[in-house]
Amino acid sequence: MRSAIVLPATLAAFVLIENLAFNSGPYAKIINPDSSAGFLELRLWNELQRPRSKQPEVLAIGDSRMGFFPRYTDQMKPALHYKFATIATPGTTPRDWYYMLRDADPRASRYAAIVIPMYDYDDQETWEDMANREQDLHYLVARLRWSDLLEFAGSYHDPALKFRAALGILLRGTIYQSDFQDLLAHREQRLKYADLARRGSRGWFYDYEGTRNNVAGIRIDWKAQTIGIPPGMPASLAADFRGPLFNPRPPSWGRQSAYLKKWLGKIVDHYRGSATRIIFFRLPRGPYVRPDPPPFNPHSSVREFSRFPGVILDQEHDFDFLERPEVFMDIAHLNGPGCAEFSRALAVRVQELLDRGQPAR
Repeated sequence: MRSAIVLPATLAAFVLIENLAFNSGPYAKIINPDSSAGFLELRLWNELQRPRSKQPEVLAIGDSRMGFFPRYTDQMKPALHYKFATIATPGTTPRDWYYMLRDADPRASRYAAIVIPMYDYDDQETWEDMANREQDLHYLVARLRWSDLLEFAGSYHDPALKFRAALGILLRGTIYQSDFQDLLAHREQRLKYADLARRGSRGWFYDYEGTRNNVAGIRIDWKAQTIGIPPGMPASLAADFRGPLFNPRPPSWGRQSAYLKKWLGKIVDHYRGSATRIIFFRLPRGPYVRPDPPPFNPHSSVREFSRFPGVILDQEHDFDFLERPEVFMDIAHLNGPGCAEFSRALAVRVQELLDRGQPAR
């Protein structure tokens, strides 16, 4: 009889202590800034601490391909009458973006627009099942709430990952385990680094320039499916380019479209009825573009959302002019000069889209 009382009480005490340690704001401030969760927390921290501008604000989100830097748009005043900011975080996905925006703008009232990049407008299938990306849990561990358990954990298709996600929300220490061990082993250095990152990362992100290296000179033979790497470039680039350029496209399972409709739809729903507009645009596809585009999908996520009030779908080819090897550092990412050119062009285009049909300022 006693054990029937002691065991549940012990378990309840463990859960309480675990959540006091890891389910509170203070631990999120000392996560390793180089970890997935730590880097995302810095991005959100800097945006939440940034003073509000007198100008209408526009927030960009995305992953590492979203090479948008407000430093370049700040230099364009007074031509721009919007203030641009970004919380784009390498490695994140549309599922992450929803939770990031929920916490960056809980009342859906701070921004004139949210700018969301797309790889394509057709919900092109991927070999990876994005719903099973476990890393999302590691990025979002400090942002997920107990109330998210059913939806977030339930969004995984793999039963083992459903359980892992549910356990991670209930007991964050299961996700923080290696981070906590590192904290115990290097407590003084970790606390100093976490504090330095909180104080300095805004400037690090803002002033980042990127490499000037580019991939100009690579020879693509589409018929023979060969890649020629010029002298002075790493031979390993051939392997990096081969898969994205020559591998067969996955069959159309509808899996990617369902994923995007769910998570981009959650973002659209978050801002439904607000004054904030959602702008979807297509990123420049790369330095060398495959001649076989994905099949046209008239019912893709962004084409469906474009019918909703407050949602703007940019013209699909507006950023094709950046599909040049001189402004890419690899198969997918813009180099420093490319990011500068892209940032300025995107800001101008967003302003045009927002001002269209509006009274002259």
